[in-house]
Amino acid sequence: MITNFDDNNTNDDGKADLFTVLGRANLTGGMVVQKSIVLKATLPDFCWSSKKKAVYLDGVQVHRKAHVERRDEEINDLMEQRGWQILRIPYEPPLTPEDATQIAKQIQEFISE
Repeated sequence: MITNFDDNNTNDDGKADLFTVLGRANLTGGMVVQKSIVLKATLPDFCWSSKKKAVYLDGVQVHRKAHVERRDEEINDLMEQRGWQILRIPYEPPLTPEDATQIAKQIQEFISE
C-alpha cells in the first residue's frame, strides 16, 4: 500500500520523503540509491590517467568499417566530455620497426603537449 508523503518533512528535494513512502510500501528490498551505471566501456591501447590522455592504435582492417567508425567517434565524444584527450593512430598491420618508431614519435608529441 502506498501512503502519502509526510507533510511535516522539510526535505528540500523530496527524495527522503519518497524513500520513506517506498519503504512503507515494501519497495526498498534489494534497492540501492545513487548507483553508477556504466553505459560504455573502452580499453585504450595506451593510457596516461594522470594526464587524461589515451591512445588507440586503430588497425585499418577493422576501423574502416562504418559501424566501428561510429563507435570510435562515440567513445571519443564520451571521453572528451570527461576531459580526456584522444589520439587515434590508424595503422596497417603488421607494424614494422620503422612504423613503431614513427608511432612512438606521434605519441611522444601527444603526451608532451
